[in-house]
Amino acid sequence: MSLIRELRKQQGLPIDALAHKAGVSNSTIVLWERYGLVPKRRKTVEKIARALGVDADELLNAYREEGSQP
Repeated sequence: MSLIRELRKQQGLPIDALAHKAGVSNSTIVLWERYGLVPKRRKTVEKIARALGVDADELLNAYREEGSQP
């Protein structure tokens, strides 16, 4: 399970709530969480990380460690 999904579920946030909290589209969350497509803009990664209460580098490192697996 991806770190984003794990953190989102721990906080009881549906995808749309996380997207709203981060100020990004639902598809941005879905594409990263389910398909491993990391947003190209660092600012977007930082928004998602902030909404989840973690560091952006932590999210990126977890993605790399998962070997691009969602």
